[in-house]
Amino acid sequence: MRYIFVFATLFCLTTQHSSAQQFSVLFYNTENLFDTIDQSGTYDEEFTPYGKNEHTGERYWMKIDHLSKVINASDEKGCSGLIGLCEVENAAVVRDMKDALDCGDKYQVLHFESPDMRGIDNALLIDRSRFELLDSGLEPIELGAEERPTRGILWGKVMHKETETSFFVYVNHWPSRYGGKELSAPKRMRASATQIDLIESHRKADPDAHVIVMGDLNDHPQDESVQALVDCDTGACLDNLVEHIQTMGEGTHAYRGDWGVLDHLLVSRDLMNAQRGWSVESDAGRTVSYEWMMYKNEDSGNLFPSRFYGSNAFYGGYSDHLPVRFEVNYLD
Repeated sequence: MRYIFVFATLFCLTTQHSSAQQFSVLFYNTENLFDTIDQSGTYDEEFTPYGKNEHTGERYWMKIDHLSKVINASDEKGCSGLIGLCEVENAAVVRDMKDALDCGDKYQVLHFESPDMRGIDNALLIDRSRFELLDSGLEPIELGAEERPTRGILWGKVMHKETETSFFVYVNHWPSRYGGKELSAPKRMRASATQIDLIESHRKADPDAHVIVMGDLNDHPQDESVQALVDCDTGACLDNLVEHIQTMGEGTHAYRGDWGVLDHLLVSRDLMNAQRGWSVESDAGRTVSYEWMMYKNEDSGNLFPSRFYGSNAFYGGYSDHLPVRFEVNYLD
């Protein structure tokens, strides 16, 4: 009888798991996905055929092909439900990349032009077969009159059609560390505060909606700007799904041979290890890394993300960042 009970228990667990709905979330810093056209009012001249990078149509379509190859390979179980992107120049380049994806016809493009002077924006691809876009916007990050304008926070409220569950999804690309980490830190603190205020506003409007925050935050999990997102007293009370990647000595971006986690995935705590409804495991965050995406450092023999352009060279790689992803499961 004991064996029959064990078999029955395993059968029930297997049945429950197989019937569970699932979708994955992906974020990818595309490393300057620019078209070849010189847009007035932005500093994009280097990404033109006659600019520093000699960015021709052939190279543009190579870039599209490489990025789509990475995204296609990122989810072995099918197509990602939500894909956040940063460092995209405009909606047209996002559509070109979307069309190159295996599941491209499923996605709706969410994009707003940002005030960034280089012309780079954020975007979100939404699987229309699973989600309905209910609302969206671009929240500006005010850095002060003396600072150059930066990318805003792109957000969308989506509803999972089958379960009628709502999610607020935010795509970030915070100010860089240009000028040094300490000098530039207040800018990222301002971006963090803007994200927290936006979440609080949306939670008041719909307390039952789940929260997903993704983006290149240009800070590491232990830095104050990121810690503010996980703080439950004065912050947003989110869980960081990629923090454990750093503890394993890995990362999403390498600077002078040292790995760091700059690309983050955070979710509201009501999703963490929930026993019913939508649930996310605490260590669900993963990098997407295949050997063909990497180059080998000749001195150390270590593998690092293969860039498309370097400071003064064309490498023909993919991106200087690795994508990050996680899965969300629905438990009856």
